[in-house]
Amino acid sequence: MRWEGWRLAVAAALALSIPAGVANAQVVVRSPDEVRSCLCKEQAVASLNAQVQALSKAYDEKRQAFEALDRQVQTSRPQVNVNNPSDVDAFKRLLERRDEASDSLAGAATSDYAGAVQRYNAAVSDYNNSCAGKAFDQDVLAQVKQSLSCPKS
Repeated sequence: MRWEGWRLAVAAALALSIPAGVANAQVVVRSPDEVRSCLCKEQAVASLNAQVQALSKAYDEKRQAFEALDRQVQTSRPQVNVNNPSDVDAFKRLLERRDEASDSLAGAATSDYAGAVQRYNAAVSDYNNSCAGKAFDQDVLAQVKQSLSCPKS
């Protein structure tokens, strides 16, 4: 008897935590223009996701290259014979390569990646605000998919 009361209390608490009407609030979209818009937004999100993934990989490669050069600088520094001009020149070239890698990482790689993430987040937000949680009329969806043409993003 005691457990039954506890189950009812939990069930009541869960029911109260669901906003009124959410269970029956799914909107069925029948407008071809609205279906097309959501499908195009979905395509844009997928395309931007692929860009983010590619730029993430490029960023990671540049970061790893910089870190490898930085480690090489740290391990080489104590071994440089300051009285040997060729050692000093070799170390300077290593420093220049590390600085170039740092500039590359801090410049285009970071800004391109950050820009892609920002565009992706905006597209996801736009999709979520206008399309998420909607059900599409299957006949309209099939019709729109046959002739779907989305603008370039």
